[in-house]
Amino acid sequence: MNKYLIIIIICLNCISAQVNGNAKTKLQSLLLPGWGQHSLGESKRASDYFIREAAIWLIFVGSKKSADWYESDYTAFAELHANVDMAEKNYLFAVNVGHYNSLDDYKDTKERQRSVNDYKEGKGYDWQWDNSTNRIKYDNMRIKSVTLDKYAKFSIGGLILHRMVSFFDMIYLERINSRISIEPQLYPDSNSMSINFTLKL
Repeated sequence: MNKYLIIIIICLNCISAQVNGNAKTKLQSLLLPGWGQHSLGESKRASDYFIREAAIWLIFVGSKKSADWYESDYTAFAELHANVDMAEKNYLFAVNVGHYNSLDDYKDTKERQRSVNDYKEGKGYDWQWDNSTNRIKYDNMRIKSVTLDKYAKFSIGGLILHRMVSFFDMIYLERINSRISIEPQLYPDSNSMSINFTLKL
């Protein structure tokens, strides 16, 4: 979460540094990448941004929904095959359920490691898998849920990064559009005319 906050702060600093120029199109490019480009008449460029934005949103929604489905599935699977109450348990408990066949196995391992046993019998932490195959199947579902949730988090970073790219692209477009200026000047007294050609680098 901290890295996303840093990215947002950088974006806000960029906005404040670019208050000159067309602030409206820059704001549009931050709200929806491609919108500002479309406002400048860059239809092809805008279309590319719209397609990428839609793709990132699809990855986010699809990954998040799939992660939730897998979480629901592995929770129900554990309750059915390990006779465990998964309600209001933290994620570490879910990990341990997938690594040990029973609470007794978990306690034995902790004793050998001289570590503290976090769970007590009769407190809703008991579990006993009917077989190791189902335990492994449960653990695979749990890992898939976590992996998909990471994809969803990465896609949030992608959405932020896409807006930054769109924002800087707007700055680039505005600068190249205003780089060249031609100003004719007439001098009636001398019956002459000059053309001032300016190239801004």
